[in-house]
Amino acid sequence: MQESPFYQRVMQRGIEQGIEQGATRATREAVLKLLRHRFGEVPESITSHMTELRHISQLEAFFEKVMNAETLDDIQ
Repeated sequence: MQESPFYQRVMQRGIEQGIEQGATRATREAVLKLLRHRFGEVPESITSHMTELRHISQLEAFFEKVMNAETLDDIQ
């Protein structure tokens, strides 16, 4: 049975959303791992802020900020 073009578009969009969500989750986890590695325990204020970041570009910018920070105060 051949699927309709509408069904194919819906499926493709679902796949794209899943990939995007997976990349966002992986980037968020990488930032948290980097924070823990560099500074030890991560304050709730920072983890809460990261949870609010929904776009991978925002998380990537935050990752860069963490990489360049000398202290947790530089991040907050």
